[in-house]
Amino acid sequence: MVATPPSTPDAADSRARLLDAALRLFAEQGFAKTSIRQIAEAASVNTALISYYFGDKKGLYTAAYNESFGGPLQASAGPDGQSLDLFLEQFITGFMQPLHQGSRIELSMRLHFREMLDPTGLWQQELECEIKPMHAAMVQVLCTAVGAAEPDEDVHRLALSIGALPMQYYAHRDLIQQVCPSLADSPEGLTATTHRLIDMAHHLVAGEAQRRRNAAMAATSSNRRASTRRAPTPEGDSL
Repeated sequence: MVATPPSTPDAADSRARLLDAALRLFAEQGFAKTSIRQIAEAASVNTALISYYFGDKKGLYTAAYNESFGGPLQASAGPDGQSLDLFLEQFITGFMQPLHQGSRIELSMRLHFREMLDPTGLWQQELECEIKPMHAAMVQVLCTAVGAAEPDEDVHRLALSIGALPMQYYAHRDLIQQVCPSLADSPEGLTATTHRLIDMAHHLVAGEAQRRRNAAMAATSSNRRASTRRAPTPEGDSL
């Protein structure tokens, strides 16, 4: 049985240093090429502390992978649904919050991309347990918002498009720094960007809802015209 270290400021600092060192080394070298000893040396702690805090190397890797983004995503829509306003605010704000970590998020992104290319199983677990449930929750809310009885291709397109809004601030950090760094280089800039992304998401939903209403009206009008053309004339009835 592994002993648990006391909860002290020094203990918390040791754990944080281990996470920082692991994040950097795993992002640079990958899981297989990074050793426990390398991480402990980089964090200036004893290797035994890795067992104390994380159990083993895989536990440390999992913590570095998840905690660098502030923890797992949580699906926000309950079984009875949720208002569109609240869902979009929680989703986009939660997605943007890790960017407040500054340059550390770049290592987090590198680690996540490395996991996708050289998987250890965490990406698939995240996809199945976090991303797909979040997408399903969003689709549930969007169906109500746009008047769709069941999810169809356009509802899924809409959900993916909304998800892509905050994702651009992770995938294109270098471009943003070149063209308009004020969008994300300060807490104030990130807060303003988050609010605008929420507004943009609402416009996407409103546009899809209007498109569906227009399509329904056009279909109704077309059916009426077709019905009128098929109706027999009095002269035709008498022949």
